[in-house]
Amino acid sequence: MTMITSKPGSDSARQPRAAAIEWTAVQAGLWVGKSNGEFAGMIEAHWGEGFAATTRLAKSLGMFKTVEDAKASFATQ
Repeated sequence: MTMITSKPGSDSARQPRAAAIEWTAVQAGLWVGKSNGEFAGMIEAHWGEGFAATTRLAKSLGMFKTVEDAKASFATQ
């Protein structure tokens, strides 16, 4: 039996990237994100307070000043 391993830093040794989240505004102040066609999370505007981001498993990612900041919070998940 022959085993082949990749060198550290080579393309085949890297972790696959998470699919990008596509955001859709479903009503005023509510965005739903999908990744690979599956629910990834949502962002809800709290007028005067900011934008609350919640994962697909209902984990709060926090309150953000802009919707762009809220969307970016999903990149670390």
